[in-house]
Amino acid sequence: MLNKSTLGVAITAALSFSVSAEQSIERLTVTANKFEQSITDVLASVAVVERSDIETSNARDLPSLLATQVGFQINSNGGFGQNSGVSLRGSSSRHTLILVDGVRTGSATLGYKSISNIPLNSIERIEIIKGSRAAVYGSDALAGVINIITRKEQALTLEATFGSDAYQNYQVAGTAVVDTVTASVNAGFEKTDGFDVLQGVAPDDDGYENKNIGFNIQYVDELLGELTAKGQYSEGYAQYDNAFSPVDSTVENSDFENYQLGFGWDKSFTDQQHSVDIALSRDGSDNARIDFTGATVVNIFDTKRSQIDYNALYLVNEEFDINGGLNWYKDDISGTSGDYTEKSREVYAGYIGGYYDDEQFLANLAVRYDDDQDFGDETTYTAAIGYHLHENAIFRLSQSSGFKAPTFNDLYYPMSGNPDLVPETSVNQELGLSLDFAQVSVDISIFRNDIENLIAWAPNAAGNWRPENINEARHEGVEFSFANTVLGFDNQFNFTYLNAENTETGAAQTYVSPRTVNWSVAKKWGDFDAGFDMQYRSDRQGKVTELSSYTLWNLTANYQFNSALSFSARVENLFDKQYNAVDSSMDYATGEVFYYNTADRRFFVGASYQF
Repeated sequence: MLNKSTLGVAITAALSFSVSAEQSIERLTVTANKFEQSITDVLASVAVVERSDIETSNARDLPSLLATQVGFQINSNGGFGQNSGVSLRGSSSRHTLILVDGVRTGSATLGYKSISNIPLNSIERIEIIKGSRAAVYGSDALAGVINIITRKEQALTLEATFGSDAYQNYQVAGTAVVDTVTASVNAGFEKTDGFDVLQGVAPDDDGYENKNIGFNIQYVDELLGELTAKGQYSEGYAQYDNAFSPVDSTVENSDFENYQLGFGWDKSFTDQQHSVDIALSRDGSDNARIDFTGATVVNIFDTKRSQIDYNALYLVNEEFDINGGLNWYKDDISGTSGDYTEKSREVYAGYIGGYYDDEQFLANLAVRYDDDQDFGDETTYTAAIGYHLHENAIFRLSQSSGFKAPTFNDLYYPMSGNPDLVPETSVNQELGLSLDFAQVSVDISIFRNDIENLIAWAPNAAGNWRPENINEARHEGVEFSFANTVLGFDNQFNFTYLNAENTETGAAQTYVSPRTVNWSVAKKWGDFDAGFDMQYRSDRQGKVTELSSYTLWNLTANYQFNSALSFSARVENLFDKQYNAVDSSMDYATGEVFYYNTADRRFFVGASYQF
């Protein structure tokens, strides 16, 4: 799977370099196991993207931001607002669970969340936990979990950004504190004319618009504990192209409306912590297109979800903690067009976990039981051990299982659903080493994820095509991340070697590059900072043809004019690279392949004012 001598040299070099490094580094805390832990105690591959990282990068959407993270490949069907496939360690979008403030989001018919419509101005931080996490979060987390924590800007901030393709973005965020009540708000408006996203059909610009608002209210009382109310709402549209529409069609448009609303209670005692969270969410879109008769039709996809979580943490002693909880959620697709035989389902679940840390050895064990109304029960686990090779060096080893419940489309789509489907299941193994010092950090992960009962279309005994549990896959590889600061230059580098294939046929997974590299360098000179980032993707198999490798370069710059006013700039695709990232279809009569278009060189400039 990999060159052992190369890995050994990398580990030895990292350890020898780190011994002389300073050891005064801030310890990040994350909520990967539904309670706050030091990032080194999670015993999994974890990454955190802070608000400061978003602002320094000047990235304009979430797909662009995630594309720089190790293990991610983002396959976008065009520009802003278009569908963007999230491939984490070679898996498909449906195998990565997206949470917003811990609330399960996404379409229950498609089985995943469209990240293109999550506005960056609403995000405070992003926690990424890789590997099967079903023992804590249930279905969908075969490849990992992305938990998006909404924004709590301390100062009142106004921002405006303009750029290529008539791009404009306005946002406001701030926090007010009155006695024991803290209220934060964020709002944004984003619009662009876009560009033509698909070859072979109408050569029209495909625009995008997103209007959004969010709030976070906290009330703290010594007796009652902490009470919270959180909400995020966004609506807009994304014009798109459809390969099956007439070449002169311009009616393709998707109007979306999404929201999450949550209420929580949290109370800490001497050796216990209890929390209850109640949430409502919606993921809805109306998609206009031309059907086979030439008529304009509108397909409605509408998922409404109710969710209740109870979580508890018990501190047994200084070395050992126990946590557990109960979870219930209900998916309702009654607003979706089409005659589905079932339009709702409920899931009941419970989990328990133990976490040991004596400052030398670490161990995590968690087990979860899910009872799904559609297919029955599923039990999953996570087991991990760790060892401190040094105060700032941790070796980890883990194995975990996961599952993906069949979607409503898989089970009940009119005329083609298969109610006999069973969940896709996985077993994930990982070996890792993390080094974290003041001037340098290194993380090396060797992983394997075996997935069984993958759902794919196939003919049944009558010759009718429908979803079946027929495929198996193995995703294995190595991730290497390195970050250091030398002479004021912040250098970040990550590399992934990945082998993702169908183990029955030996065919490579589509849109998965075996080798990816991300590299960024930034430096600050007084009130001015600038940097560049590079993204490399090797050759990979597309849907109908092989896609060539490509390298992209981006530039960013920021200038703090005074204590209140700052300016920003970003150049994407600096060298105006012409490349194909996703193929759409082939004209088999001529052999011509049609691709989703990618963005040319783009410029963005902005200003921010803090009161």
